[in-house]
Amino acid sequence: MGVLIKNEFYKLKREWFMVFLLLLSLLPIITGGAGANFNSSTKSLADLFFFMNNQFSMFFPMVLFILIGSLFYQEYKNKTYINWITYGFSKKKLFLSKVTVSVVIGICFAAVLFIAFGLLVAILNGAGRLTGGISLFLKLAIGFGIEAGVVVFVTTCLGAIVINLSRNIIVTSVVGVIYGFVSCLFIGSERGFVIPGSFAYRVSMFFSDKSTYYEVPISATIGGCISIVLCFIVLFLVGLIVFSHKKKIEN
Repeated sequence: MGVLIKNEFYKLKREWFMVFLLLLSLLPIITGGAGANFNSSTKSLADLFFFMNNQFSMFFPMVLFILIGSLFYQEYKNKTYINWITYGFSKKKLFLSKVTVSVVIGICFAAVLFIAFGLLVAILNGAGRLTGGISLFLKLAIGFGIEAGVVVFVTTCLGAIVINLSRNIIVTSVVGVIYGFVSCLFIGSERGFVIPGSFAYRVSMFFSDKSTYYEVPISATIGGCISIVLCFIVLFLVGLIVFSHKKKIEN
């Protein structure tokens, strides 16, 4: 398994689309910084996090769809699919290697985004007088880490299903765009906890402002956690089944 994962990272060594995905991941910081320059009231740590997190919940799923889609699509595009599946490893391990690499890169991108967010706040407010203080920043890091983890795992599995059904990176990217926008529509709903991304967003914002959480917190939290686990398991298994039972191979 380790050999497969190492090989996947090696394949990305000269793929410039990774630079594009990193820049797309940092889009919330770029737009947040631009917005703060026009509106001084948004320079506080809490306000900037609110803006950044809204942008993150919309754009980052798109990044993950393109990321996992590209990992699989390169096998179809480069005509290496047949050779790849005859490595002598089970299809489960082949599928898991792609998903694992996508998850690792996705988490790294999210970490870079949050570090960039901290730097933005420091630049706008002065490193010695961060609005909200270091303690709030650390709380936000915990909440954002939870949100990023949920979004990365669930969205990666969903993206793996789409790319292996369509074998088309454009279709996968479009679905990723739609998914990113749709998931944002349920953020404000009291029953939005059934959508993992929406629930993760509310959990993240709880660390900034407890009043933004659900009106019935206990049931929403239990329901959201169950939804995340079920969605991840189902999406992963469906993705594995779709990949393992592919019969039509393009020449």
